[in-house]
Amino acid sequence: MDDKRTFHVDPEKAVDRYADMVYRLARLNTPSQQDAEDIFQEVFLKLIRHQKSIHSEEHLKAWLIRVTLNQCKSRAVLVWNKRRVSMDTVAELGTEEQEDYSEVYKAVCELPQKYREVIYLYYYEEYQVKEIAEILKCKEATVKTHLARARKLLGEQLKGEFGNG
Repeated sequence: MDDKRTFHVDPEKAVDRYADMVYRLARLNTPSQQDAEDIFQEVFLKLIRHQKSIHSEEHLKAWLIRVTLNQCKSRAVLVWNKRRVSMDTVAELGTEEQEDYSEVYKAVCELPQKYREVIYLYYYEEYQVKEIAEILKCKEATVKTHLARARKLLGEQLKGEFGNG
């Protein structure tokens, strides 16, 4: 028997543990709540189909992040979804959902996708640069550059919001 296959994925427990993370990441990278919900379902269906390939809890979390981002990118290819999340999209949300959006979150949503991804993984999921590079399959220098550029853009966007401009 393969020693590496001692880890068992329980899809129900995975949903309980990672549902918020997958949904937040999908919502951050899609133009609508409906798209995020669809991606959420697709990600966990893929987990059921590929659960035997997961070999640790860390691998499961990284796998879920990578699959979620890939699903977001695939959906963005569709012509009618090429628009970015904008302030107009946030304005279309119901009052209750609008309250969930902080000014910082709105500013993050305005960033190009490559910057949103690294900001989310670094600040929300607390991954290190090296781990983000592995998840996104890019160089550490690329992650550092994207983080620096994203921080600069966020600083410019939020300057007026917080009275520093």
